[in-house]
Amino acid sequence: MPVAPSYARFLAAVGLASVVTCVLIEPADGAEASSVVHSAEVSRTNALIVEVRVSLTSPARVFVEYDNPVAGRYRTRLGASATEHAIPIVRLRPETTYDYTVFTVHDADESNAVRGPSGSFTTGSLPAPLASVFTTATGRSSQPLILTDYGKAPQLPTDPEPDTPATALYMYTQPQPVVDYNYLVFWDEVGAVVWYLRVRHTGAVVRPRGEENFVFAPWAGGLWEFTPLGKVTDLAGDIGESHHDLIPLDGGRIIFPVFNYHDVVNGEDGEERKQIIYDSLAIWHSSTGRIEEVWNARNTWDILDPAQHWETVDSHGQQKWTHLNSMSLGERGNFLLSFRGRSQVASMTPDYGIEWLLHGPESDYEFPDPTDRFYKQHTASQLANGNILLFDNGTERPEAEGGEYSRALELRLDDEAGTAVKAWEYRPNPDIFTPAVGSAYRLDSGNTLVTFGIRDEESTQAPLVVVEADANGDEVFRVETVRLHERSARYRAQGGIEAIYGETMLRPPTMHVQRPPAVRLHYERMEQLAEKTFDLYLEDGYLVYAKAPCAVEDIALPFRLHVYPKRTYILEEDRREAGFDNRDFKFFQYGMRWDERCHAEVPLPDYEINRIVTGQNVAEDEPAGAPASAAWNVEIPLAP
Repeated sequence: MPVAPSYARFLAAVGLASVVTCVLIEPADGAEASSVVHSAEVSRTNALIVEVRVSLTSPARVFVEYDNPVAGRYRTRLGASATEHAIPIVRLRPETTYDYTVFTVHDADESNAVRGPSGSFTTGSLPAPLASVFTTATGRSSQPLILTDYGKAPQLPTDPEPDTPATALYMYTQPQPVVDYNYLVFWDEVGAVVWYLRVRHTGAVVRPRGEENFVFAPWAGGLWEFTPLGKVTDLAGDIGESHHDLIPLDGGRIIFPVFNYHDVVNGEDGEERKQIIYDSLAIWHSSTGRIEEVWNARNTWDILDPAQHWETVDSHGQQKWTHLNSMSLGERGNFLLSFRGRSQVASMTPDYGIEWLLHGPESDYEFPDPTDRFYKQHTASQLANGNILLFDNGTERPEAEGGEYSRALELRLDDEAGTAVKAWEYRPNPDIFTPAVGSAYRLDSGNTLVTFGIRDEESTQAPLVVVEADANGDEVFRVETVRLHERSARYRAQGGIEAIYGETMLRPPTMHVQRPPAVRLHYERMEQLAEKTFDLYLEDGYLVYAKAPCAVEDIALPFRLHVYPKRTYILEEDRREAGFDNRDFKFFQYGMRWDERCHAEVPLPDYEINRIVTGQNVAEDEPAGAPASAAWNVEIPLAP
C-alpha cells in the first residue's frame, strides 16, 4: 500500500531519521487488519528523546517496544485508540542504536497485542557540557532511575537574558553557547545518562507532581513545572525569592521557603551596616494563584539576639541567619526543616508551629557523644522508625569533634531522656569534605543514597561522588563525575522514581563504563618519549602523562614542566635568562584518575621546542621552577 501523499509530504518536511515502511499486520482473534506506516525521529532539541509516528488505516491502541543489548529493553505506555499516533520514547542512552517494534491493541485486553513492523533509530550526542563529563560507575543501584543535577558551582546570574529578571529562571530549549550550564539528569541503575534537561541554575530540587510531571525550585527563584518531554511552565510567576526546596500538598498547593531581608545599622554615624537574611514559609494555591505566608522566622526567634545566630557574616556584609535548605514531610504530617545557618533541624506541626529543635540554639536534645553532632547540614528527614536522617556537611566542625568531613548521619531521639545518639552513618574512606550542598535519602530498599556534591577549593578537579550504601555502611553503587578545568557541583541525587514517561522495563541494562571523551587512551599510537614513574607520550601538541596502577599518592605532588624553545628570544623577558618556559602544574588541572589509572594531557606551546624537563617535586611547598630536588625527573630532547 503506498504512503498517502499528504503524509509523505509531512514526513519529508520534518526530515524523519528512519526509513518509512508500510506493513500489513496480522489480525488477532478476528480483529480488523490495519496497515501500518511508521517512522522514528530524534528530537532536534534533545538527543535522548525520540518520537515514533504510527499511521493506521483503522483505529487501535499502540505501544512500542525498544531494545538495545546493553541499554536494556523497554515498552512505552499504551495510548488511546486512534489512527494517528505520535509516541514519545525516553530513557535512552546517547549515541546508541535501538531496535523498535510497533504493537497494536484492537480490544480491551492488552495481552491481545498484535506484533507489527520493526525499525531502528540512533540517538544523538549529549550536549557538550554533559559529553565532557567523565563518569565512572561501579556496582548497581537498587533504584531503576536516579534523578540528579550537574552544573557549575552555584552562583547567581550576572548577565541575565534581555528583559529577564535577575532572579528568574530561564529554560534553554534550543542549543546555546556553552557559557553557563546546568542540567537535570536521569541516570539508569548502572549510572548511564538516559535523560536530560538544561536549566539556568543548579540547586534545583525536583519532586513529582501528578502522575508524570515534576515541579522544582531553583536557587534563582520561582516554582517551575516540567514534563518528561521538556516542556517547562512557570507555575506561580513572581512569588518573591523562593529557594532550595518545596513540597506539593493536597489540593494543588505547594509550600516553599522564601528569603527575607533585615538591615541592621550599628554606630552613631550609621556607617556599620549588616544585612540579615532569614526565611519565611509560603503556600501557593494553584486554584486561585494566591500566595499565603504561614510561618516567619522572626515570629519564632529574636533576629537581634546574638545567641540565636550561629553563622558568620560573609564577605558581602550579609548573614544567612536561618538558611532553610530542605523540607520534608514527617510521619505525623509534620514538617522536618533543615536550617543550615543555625546547624539545626526543626520539627514543625501541621499547623506551622515549631515543636522541637535538634542541635543549634536552644536545642531540645543533648548529645552524650559530641562527635554525633552535625554542622551546616542538608536534607533532614524523619524515618518510619522516628529517627532523623541528614547529610552532615561538617563545615566548621571543631577539631575536637574530628574536624571538617562529611557523612550521612542517622540519629535516634530519646524524648524522655532528651538525648540524640548516632544510630547509623555512612562515612567514606578516605573522607570526602563537601562544604556546601549534598544529600542523604533513605530508599525503599533500606539503602541510603548519599551525594557529596561539591569539593573544597583545594580539590576543584576531584570527582563529585554519589554512593548508595547498605545498612552496614557498605557501598553497593558508586558514581564519580568530573569535568576538567571547571569547579562543578551537584545539589542532590534522588531515587524512588520508577519511570520517566510511563515506560516499563522488560530487561535491565548491563553495566556502564564510560571512557573519558576528552582523553586519548591509544598509547600504542603515540610517540613514547620516556618511561619513568609516569610514562610520557607526545600527541597532537599535548604531553601525555600516563600511569597504571596509579594511587592517590602518585598525583599528590606538583608536576614540574620546563619547556626550552629553540629560540629563547620568544620567551617573556623575565624567563630569557633561565632559558625555559615554566609550565609547572598540579595533576587535576589537566588530568583524571579512575580505576587505578592516571592520565593527564598538558598542552604544549606552539613554538619549536628544543627539549623538555619534567618530573615531580619532593615537597608541595617547593618553589615553582626549583630544579634542585625531585621525586622523579627526566630530560627529553625534541630537536632533531
